[in-house]
Amino acid sequence: MVTKLVYVLTCAPEKHYIEQALISVFSARHWNPDAYIVLIVDDNTDQLFVGKRALILDYVSEKIVVPFEDTTLPPMYRSRWIKTSVRHLVKGRYLFIDCDTIVAGPLDAVDGMNMEIGAVPDALIPVKEYSRSMFAPINKRAKLVGYDLSKEAYHFNSGVMLVEDNEQANRLYDLWHSNWLSFTEKKLFVDQPTLALSDVEMEHVIQPMDVRYNCIVYTQNVFTREAKILHISSYRNPSFIFSDKVLEYIKENGLDNEWLLSSILNPCSTFLPFDYDVLHSNAEQRRMWRKEIARTSKGYGKTIDSSFEDFPMPSRLRGVVLFLFRNGLNGLAAGLWMLWKRWYVAAHKKRIKDNICKK
Repeated sequence: MVTKLVYVLTCAPEKHYIEQALISVFSARHWNPDAYIVLIVDDNTDQLFVGKRALILDYVSEKIVVPFEDTTLPPMYRSRWIKTSVRHLVKGRYLFIDCDTIVAGPLDAVDGMNMEIGAVPDALIPVKEYSRSMFAPINKRAKLVGYDLSKEAYHFNSGVMLVEDNEQANRLYDLWHSNWLSFTEKKLFVDQPTLALSDVEMEHVIQPMDVRYNCIVYTQNVFTREAKILHISSYRNPSFIFSDKVLEYIKENGLDNEWLLSSILNPCSTFLPFDYDVLHSNAEQRRMWRKEIARTSKGYGKTIDSSFEDFPMPSRLRGVVLFLFRNGLNGLAAGLWMLWKRWYVAAHKKRIKDNICKK
């Protein structure tokens, strides 16, 4: 593929962002062996590539180190500073990809996408289709930076961006970086509100991309089976792959684990189904989820441990399910978990119907 793949990585020593990035870069290289992959890091993070943490460098084509005079700046600040400056750090057309992602297929089709700046709408839908629970927090930030979300067709997610190397893209990044810096003085360090503001100020230069290239998985679980890039949002993590225990295992052992590699290359088999999906599921989908949960948990228990910290259920029932998983009764445990999930969504239909994304 001709379009470069670009990552920005900053990490504190005790955090697992390097391991998240390794998962994404490894999967990107697996599905796109000829891709030119650029990893941009700050000078503090560059010092952390020792031992197994240096493995990520085996999968990138180029590493760019951005120095900061102020050594006390936190990783989040450094990350957004670099992210809003990428157009000036990389030559050529690129697809920017956040580190908390898994590439699930070939990306060479982006070479043929005729757009100067592209991104996927947040929640994969237009603003007019947002539920109240999703609209409210985004609109609050929109008002803070100075635009009206209700007048916008889309609110774009900055986790994946297709960017041409031209004057318009440079102008957008100049404006984005400037706007972001100005609002850090008001303690707003996230980058999406100021990206949206910059797009408004440039009269909407960002075009909507095919949603498969940034499938934000907290919004829709079934759809992810068609995705090219899965975005494992910190808002709600449904996958065992990005659990702290798996990431700590990777930090200590790398990727030398058959179950782990299989999970990364088949990430949809690691998801717990969301409430909305279960509410509208049929018997065949529920059987599929039950089998996948049982199969994944078996590998998880053998290679790391089966504590399953992400299982949201009453403590007594959770204890029974964990006991079954820990004793190898994975099918029975998964079946009991799915029965509880079906009861839960039936008892909370009204709340679930207004939850985040209804696609």
